[in-house]
Amino acid sequence: MSAVYGKRSWQACRSLARPLTVLGCERRAFILAAMFGAVTFNLLKAFLPGLLIFATGYVVGWLGTRRDPHMMLVIRASANDKPRYDPAKRPAAEAEIEIVSSTLTAS
Repeated sequence: MSAVYGKRSWQACRSLARPLTVLGCERRAFILAAMFGAVTFNLLKAFLPGLLIFATGYVVGWLGTRRDPHMMLVIRASANDKPRYDPAKRPAAEAEIEIVSSTLTAS
């Protein structure tokens, strides 16, 4: 058996590797911004604050999608994981220092 070094490539559709977007914003971020805008509109009974909340959420989602299209997936996956053990950190009980005053008695 011969060892193959270098890149391996497969033919695939480019659109399958990209996340689903709505107007350039990742779809979950778009829906979240739309929901916050709708809630703000219903609570305040004013169109402008709802539109501003939606626009702010949309711009944040759009910029996040442009920077890293899979960022929302990573954030959602990391929310379910436990923090990893760090051997450099010590438990709080070991880190405390107790100062005991002792008196020497001369006999």
